[in-house]
Amino acid sequence: MIAVRKGLKPRYAHLAETLRDGIRAGEWEPGDLLPSEAMLCRQFGVSRGTVVKAIEVLLADGLLQRRQGVGTFVTRPALHRSPGYLLGFSETVRRQGRIPTHRLLHQRQLSRSEALQYGCDEPALLLERVRLVDGFPWALHTALIPNRIAESVPALLGPDSQVEQADFSLYRTFDTAGLEIEHADETINVRLATEREARQLGIELPSAVMLVHRKSFDDLGRLIELIEAVYLQDCYTYDARLVRSSPLAVLRHDGGPKAARGISRAGA
Repeated sequence: MIAVRKGLKPRYAHLAETLRDGIRAGEWEPGDLLPSEAMLCRQFGVSRGTVVKAIEVLLADGLLQRRQGVGTFVTRPALHRSPGYLLGFSETVRRQGRIPTHRLLHQRQLSRSEALQYGCDEPALLLERVRLVDGFPWALHTALIPNRIAESVPALLGPDSQVEQADFSLYRTFDTAGLEIEHADETINVRLATEREARQLGIELPSAVMLVHRKSFDDLGRLIELIEAVYLQDCYTYDARLVRSSPLAVLRHDGGPKAARGISRAGA
């Protein structure tokens, strides 16, 4: 166990950093029960108040979860999303002080008829990846990029392909190639994970997952990317601000040419 750091920060803050380092180093993995408060007090030579405050910090960060009558468990890192803001998966994870990586499962060309099964009306490149946060499986992303788009992005095809690199980011390659996503249409559902999904994500069945289906477009309404993403249910939070409006205002909002769109993105 790493010793608690000394310095100008409060002792509980140093203990929180030490526990966080232990979690990221794999000393405790998602699902593991954290040692009791009494054990942590003895192990680090600190008071119970210091331990309680340190745990509260990690609870607020989403690294720990309390279960009444059982104890405090290590959780998978949760990605917090807000609608109406275009931000990639990798960007979001890095902003939370964590490390995003991916593992490529499949890469192949789809004919138009094959792509139609996903809702893409043209030949496309398919990328299926496991997305990881701090080395832990977090989501499965199946992305379809129309060939007319993929052929203009050197990092996707040919000798300059970067798809197999652990830090590959799809939206970063779009930005580098000068492609701009103007908006995205997204739907979210909940269902039980399949056996294959459970195996790839390292979860037990039955387990709930979040299913996100998104189409991203340029400013002319042309498809840039279609994604089907399966997120671990306990790793996905989504905020929305709701207001009460008159029926006329709601109709204007939903049906007008300037209607607001849900354009969060977490698939880069």
